[in-house]
Amino acid sequence: MINYYLAEQIGKDRLAEARAIADRARLMGSTRPTPDPLRVVLGLALIRVGRALAGRAVKNASGPRRATA
Repeated sequence: MINYYLAEQIGKDRLAEARAIADRARLMGSTRPTPDPLRVVLGLALIRVGRALAGRAVKNASGPRRATA
């Protein structure tokens, strides 16, 4: 024997859950990724420049260096 009230409540709960999932998906799709802040972009650029300069210095070194006092 089917309890129609229970079946109706389960259906309403599932419909509400599906609508909530659809609302979240719609909200997630409408947002655009924000660009990185200027400080992050500048910091990463400085790191790249530093690595490039360090790479040239290592390539230009002719032999082992000694510290002089």
